[in-house]
Amino acid sequence: MLDENHHLIQCIMDYQSKGKTAECTQYQQILHMNLVYLATIADSNQNMQSLLPAVSLPVMWFLGACNRADQLVHQSMSQNRHDKK
Repeated sequence: MLDENHHLIQCIMDYQSKGKTAECTQYQQILHMNLVYLATIADSNQNMQSLLPAVSLPVMWFLGACNRADQLVHQSMSQNRHDKK
């Protein structure tokens, strides 16, 4: 949708530079609908974040440690496969 909005803005600018403001209206309406849609999504995501409980630092540390341990296991397994070849 961001690429589409970029294209719409380019079309609007092109028509405006050519003095064809009437042609801009259709593109401006589509761009407006897209921006309202994106704002609605962003707003709903913001509202969802406020409903979720905050993650405490110990939980964040634990999740980070688990992720790091998982990475080390995968690295070790990859190294073992490489050594066997």
